[in-house]
Amino acid sequence: MTNKLVLFLTTLLLSFSCYAKGKEALLIGIGKYDTKATGWGKMHGDSDVALLSPLLRKQGFSVSKLVNKEATKENIVNSIKELTLRVNRGDRIFILFSLHGQLTEDCNGDESRPFDEALVPYDALRSEGYAAVPKIYRGENHLIDDELAILLQAIRLKAASEGELFVAFDACYSRGLERGGEDEFPEDFNIDLLPEYTRGTDNLFSPSDKSYLKSLPLPPAFTTGCLMAIVSACADNERNFEVKIGNRYYGSLSYCISLLLKKNADFNDWINYFQSGKYQNSGCFTPFQHPSIKIYK
Repeated sequence: MTNKLVLFLTTLLLSFSCYAKGKEALLIGIGKYDTKATGWGKMHGDSDVALLSPLLRKQGFSVSKLVNKEATKENIVNSIKELTLRVNRGDRIFILFSLHGQLTEDCNGDESRPFDEALVPYDALRSEGYAAVPKIYRGENHLIDDELAILLQAIRLKAASEGELFVAFDACYSRGLERGGEDEFPEDFNIDLLPEYTRGTDNLFSPSDKSYLKSLPLPPAFTTGCLMAIVSACADNERNFEVKIGNRYYGSLSYCISLLLKKNADFNDWINYFQSGKYQNSGCFTPFQHPSIKIYK
């Protein structure tokens, strides 16, 4: 083999490696909270992780996951930071949060409404009343949107403009709380027809000690980095109901994404799917649940 041919092949391989995109997935799902200790009831986020893991691997993703007791606030944050370290320019990243959601009082003034949105890790308490005396729970184990925004922006910067980040929130934050608790169902609707399991709570987390919530940094502006799609299972004034498939329960958004994964892992195709309202024909969502999507470029 001549030196020129070796140089040509080496250059070709290097060029290919520069454009080869990695695929990373982080799945976080809780089904079994310690209800007595935290106040949070059973759901099936762990089933969502089990459902999506093999489908993502089949599409070429390297999959990391945190399930049930593993999904503490500290472990979730550390796993996102570890994911960020692995991400390279041009990578495609998928993150699933399949757990309870709750609104928390906004104490740093960054919201137009008087509350922040938060995900509920395994060690977060439903209210300060579940804290064991003399411990005072200030909300430090909630994963609040101000904190999450910083973590997601770091991934965007690592993946750069050539990368893609798709984040799925299979949780809910409230049911009509900003409308004074107004029920979103018609008066003559039979509530017994709704699915058995609901994710999240209407109860605002508002601790008497607001020092932690006041200490939260202002979130960054999503102005640079890779394309990011944020898909939530419902609007922030709606319930997120689980869907029953056979004898198993899944998050409505997670099961919907499993249907997409069986076809492809094209995030642009997924974005069009949710933006166009095609999800309405999936059979995954109740008529009172409207997945929402936000795109950051």
